[in-house]
This record gives sequence, C-alpha cells and structure tokens, in this order.
Amino acid sequence: MRGALIHGVLLVVMLVYGYRTWTRDQTVKPDLGSVVLWEKAESDLVAIELKSDRQITRLERRTDGKDSYWWGIETTIEKKPKPPEPPKPAAGSAAGSAAGSAAGSAAGSAAGSAAGSAAGSAAGSAAGSAAPAPAEEEIRKVHEFPIGEVAEKLIKDFASARALRDLGTPSDEQKKDYKLADAKTTLTVTFKDGSRSFLVGGSVYGGSDRYIADQKTNRAYVLSRDLISNLEVGESSLHIVDPRGFDSAKIEAVTIEGGGKSKTFARVQQTDTDGVQRKSWGDPDTKKADATIANFIDNTNNLRPTEYVPGLKIADLTPVLRLTYKDAAGQLLGTLGLYKREKPGELPAGTELDPANPPQGEVEYLIVTEKTRIPGIVRRDTAQRTEQDIATVFSDHPTTAVEPKGNPFGNTPLPPTNPHANPHGGASAGSGSAAGSAATPPAPGAGSAAPGAPAAKPGAPAAKPDAAKPDAAKPGTPAAKPDAAKPGTPAAKPDAAKPPAAPSAEPPKPAAPPPASH
Repeated sequence: MRGALIHGVLLVVMLVYGYRTWTRDQTVKPDLGSVVLWEKAESDLVAIELKSDRQITRLERRTDGKDSYWWGIETTIEKKPKPPEPPKPAAGSAAGSAAGSAAGSAAGSAAGSAAGSAAGSAAGSAAGSAAPAPAEEEIRKVHEFPIGEVAEKLIKDFASARALRDLGTPSDEQKKDYKLADAKTTLTVTFKDGSRSFLVGGSVYGGSDRYIADQKTNRAYVLSRDLISNLEVGESSLHIVDPRGFDSAKIEAVTIEGGGKSKTFARVQQTDTDGVQRKSWGDPDTKKADATIANFIDNTNNLRPTEYVPGLKIADLTPVLRLTYKDAAGQLLGTLGLYKREKPGELPAGTELDPANPPQGEVEYLIVTEKTRIPGIVRRDTAQRTEQDIATVFSDHPTTAVEPKGNPFGNTPLPPTNPHANPHGGASAGSGSAAGSAATPPAPGAGSAAPGAPAAKPGAPAAKPDAAKPDAAKPGTPAAKPDAAKPGTPAAKPDAAKPPAAPSAEPPKPAAPPPASH
C-alpha cells in the first residue's frame, strides 16, 4: 500500500510538471546568462565557427560590392581506412632472381642458419612490437547555404555574448569532470580586431548547457545550449526555409513571365461552400477567383532548394519562369527565377568510361532569388510540373478543373467506330484486293479445316469468289480454293501424304481463268 502511494504521488508531480512545460509561455526569451563575455556591435562580428573531428559549421560575413551579408558553410569530415597500395612491379623480378641465386648457392647452409636466426629474431621483434595502425584517408564534403532566421538570431546573440556561470580557472580534476581535458571541439568567434577561441566540453549534470574554457585565459564557463546546439546540428537548422526571404502573407500581386508572355494576378476574396471568405488568386480587374491560377501559384511555393551550387553562373542557365511579388502598396517584395540546364552524366564509382555508351545526362532545375544569391537545385518532378503548367496559365483555360477520374475527353463524344473494322486488329474490308478476298467467307470444306486440301502457293493472285460452287464437290474431294494459282504455276508440294479421295459422282466445274493483268 505504501509503495502504491509513493508511486501515485510521483505520478501527480510528473503530471503537474508536464502540464507546466506544455503550457509555458513560448514568448519568453531563453536565459543566455548575465556573465559578460564581450560586448561588441553586430557590424564588428566577422565569423562564428564550431569545429569538431566530424563536422565544421561556419557562419561568415561576405561582401557584394558595398553590401554585406551572412553566409553558411557546412563541412562534413569522413575518415575511413586508406586502400592498400598495389605491389610494385620490381618486387616480382627481385624475388625471382633472389630465389634463383639463393637456390643454387646457399640452399644448404643458408637455409639452415637463416631459418634458425630469422625465426628467432622475427618472433622476438613481432612479439615486442604491435602491428601498425591502418592508414586513414579524410574525405571532406562542403555545402554552402543562405542563412535563415535561426542563424540571424544566433549572430545577434554572439555579438554581445553572455555566459550562465563563471567557473574560474578549473583544476585538472575539474577539467576531467567538465570533459575539457580531452576536448577536441572548439568554438571560435572572430571580430574585426581579433578572435576568441574556446574548448567545448560536456553537458552540465541534469541539463544540456555546455562547459567551455577560454583557450587563452583558461577560465571555464557554462554556456547556454541555445548558443551551441544549432551550430552542432549545422545546415539543416541554420539554412533559410523560404528561399524568397519574406513573409508570404504580404504578397498581394504576382506577375508571371514565361515563354515570352506575361500576366499579373491579384489576391481576391472567395466564398467557399461553407460560406467562409477565403483568399485566393484571380484576375485583378474582375476580382474573379481562378482555381487554376491559384493552384499554379501555390505549387511554385514548393520550389525549395535541396542544395546550392556556388560556382554556377546564371548566364549559363536556360530561363524557364520568373515570378515578381508585390505587396498591397505595390512595393516590390522580391523575385524568383526558375532555370534549367543539361547536367552531364556521371560514371558510377569504380567503373570506366565506355566511349560507345557514355553516361546519360539529365535535366536539372534551379531557382535564384535575392536571398539565395546563387542557384539552388530544386526537385525535378516539382519543377517539371511547373514548367508544363506555364502554357495553361497563359491560355484561356476553364476556371473549373477537370476531374482526375472519368472521361478524359470531357463532354466531347467519342469517335465513331468503323463497322467494317476487324475486331482482332487486322485490316478492314475494302482496304485493298487482299483485304477484300480475306473478307469473303470460304466455301464449305475449303479451308484449313478441310481434310486433304492442297496448300496454295503464297503470293498467288486470288480467283473470283464464284469460280467454284460450294455444292460441286462431295466430302473427301479436293475443293478449289478461292486463291487459285495462275496457269503454269507449279503447285506447292503437300507436307504429308493425302488420303485417297472418294470417287465423285459429278466432277467439279473447272475454275474460271483469272482476268488478264495489264
């Protein structure tokens, strides 16, 4: 009973704590501390870098003419065993010559003495020294990206950095507790007049704030997790989310340019089936909502870069589409350009180039905005769908979309069927002399099912349909085929012996000769 009571009290305490955590005020700024590390202007800040043995995250200030902007760089470091070097060609010849000479001159005495001395010395040296560690090679991959709101806030916090606690100069034992003794991660903040560098240790007990130590003064501090965690995550936490770089709720007009044409659309009010007023897109003059245009503009919001290509020039790309955004006052908010290029094919790892079958290239789509500054690669399926819909935007399309299921021809009647068409896919009647003869029904007993019928020679002209009467021949008598051979043409030899034909009471009438060809 006492144990159940204790567990019940603990459960109530955890529920209260969870409720307070869930309903806490999200607008309260995180506590970065009150211990002043430095007080600088944001314009004096040059770079922030967190470096570990696996990743380097760097935010740096760049200049473009008179303008300056912040940029992100993430470098991932992968270490793996270095592949062994191939054996040298000289080793084989030297071994062969040495083996030959040794076999002839020192086969007896050298074999015995060398075996004893080499075995002893090799065993002693191998036992005393360990095998060398395999060599490693370092592979680095660099990704550049425009920064987002999280990185912008981080820059402001580092301009006037604060610590939660000042721990003074730690002893060797304290450095071990703080995990600063063997720390390899460093945090470097660079200003115009110098830099400050810190070792980054472990987390405080029961929390996620971090111990740091100034590498110049050896003083230790507790730094808020908000200044470290996003740098540890890297690009996925610091990059820009919307490449346009402004609040999409401010957009009131969009000008679409593509294929040498241009159209402007505006925000309009639309009443849905529930009678609720919603914003949509439509004609700026009539204020009539257009679902096709609304879907097109909404789909362009999905053009989000997955990777940026800093060395690629916009002049080398093919323009596909350009969107210009304006607010309610007609002021320019920004632009978005969609481009494409033919990307050369790449060989799979470990394969050689075959000149007869080079790797296939593929079309790559990219976007550029004032915020991205450089081309960013977007999903090909999303960009292709946008490119295909450009023609619909500039056409007199219906305002109601066609249902995805149903008759693909809409309300248009289907084309009439040909009554003379062959349902099995053959040629229709009347398409030629061969088709006409094929459409004529064969006489009873004259066909592939008739026993003992001789095979006609392929390519022989067809005889008239009334050349042989159906009732002329009795069962077992060879009947004249419609495709009679010309006079003088030898008949094809049968593949098998025919059964003897029964005597006929009345001989069949001779077939009429075919008309002479001119």
